[in-house]
Order: sequence, then C-alpha cells, then structure tokens
Amino acid sequence: MGYTRADWSVLRGALGVFVICVLLSVMMLGATHFFGESMASEFRNHHGRFRDASRKYLSVDQDERTIAEYYPAFIDLYRRGIIGDEHRLNWVEVLGEAATDLKLPSLDYEIEPQQPFVADPPLASSAFDVRVSRMHLALGLMHEGDLRRLLGVLEQRAEGLFSVRDCAARRIVDPAHPGSNISTECVLEWYTLELRGAKVRL
Repeated sequence: MGYTRADWSVLRGALGVFVICVLLSVMMLGATHFFGESMASEFRNHHGRFRDASRKYLSVDQDERTIAEYYPAFIDLYRRGIIGDEHRLNWVEVLGEAATDLKLPSLDYEIEPQQPFVADPPLASSAFDVRVSRMHLALGLMHEGDLRRLLGVLEQRAEGLFSVRDCAARRIVDPAHPGSNISTECVLEWYTLELRGAKVRL
C-alpha cells in the first residue's frame, strides 16, 4: 500500500510539530536542570553563610560569657600588682614602713633584675609570661617572730605576689648591731604575669 503526496504532506507537518515539541521538551528539561543546580548552589552558599554567621555569633556569645566570668578576677590581679609591670618602689616603701613599725634593729635589701621564671616541672602559662625578681634581705631581729610579722606586712600591703625561697638565721652578739639578737638572710621571689607580646594597660 503506497502513500500519496497528500498523505506525506500531512505526515510531514505532524513530524515537524513532534520534532518541535521534542526540542522544546529537551530545552525545558535542560533549563529545569540548570535552574535546579543554580538554586541548589545558591542554597549551599546561603547555608554556608548562615553557618559561618552562627559560629561567629556563638563565638562572640562564648567570649562574652568568658569575659563576664574572668574579667573581675583579672582586674583584681592587675590592681594587686600581679599582672602587668612590677611595683618595686612599692615593695621598698612597704618594707621600710614595716621595719619602722616593727622597730627592726637593721634592714638591708637588694633586688636583682627581673628575669623569666623557669618552673620545674614546666608551667602552662597560657597567653602570659611569668617573670620573677629576687629580693635579698639582710635583717637584724630582736626575736624570731619579727620575721613572721615582716613577711605578713609584705603580704598584706605590698603590690605583688611573692614567695620565700629560703631563709637562714643565726644568733649574734655584735656591737655593730646593738639590739640585734638574730641575724637573718632571706631570698624572696616576686612574681608578675605579663601578657605575651603586649603591655597591660587599664
């Protein structure tokens, strides 16, 4: 059975419409895929920015809580002369006042240059450097209790933190130091914390 020219003309028109429909469908599928990928990429970008913003917000919130918790203690240590510059003049003034109040027969002192503190075992100091200054004391005492009272005055009034490294005492009868019954030599270590790479100023 053969096709007539009229049949082919009709069929050709239908095929043309079919081809156009197929092409439009392919184009629409391609556009849909491209649009979907674009939207997915945009979503990923927005989600990433949201995640970064959330992390920054949580970090700021954590920093605020940390500051609220530890800042008062930091200020207290700074005002007591433990954080920041050391207060040598204050140490000497308090030492002289204590010697006068306790009526010590004699008092001599020497302070070594400040140097980094090396702990054994090593000390984790976080963002701070620990520094130490050694103070050598030579005292004439009436009795043993004078030394305890002197150290107590330094602990209460002096701006800083110290520990007694060692002390040695001996009884004397020395005309050059009238009234001194005990000769004492002590080494005190004064500690300060210094923010690494910066000077603390409040």
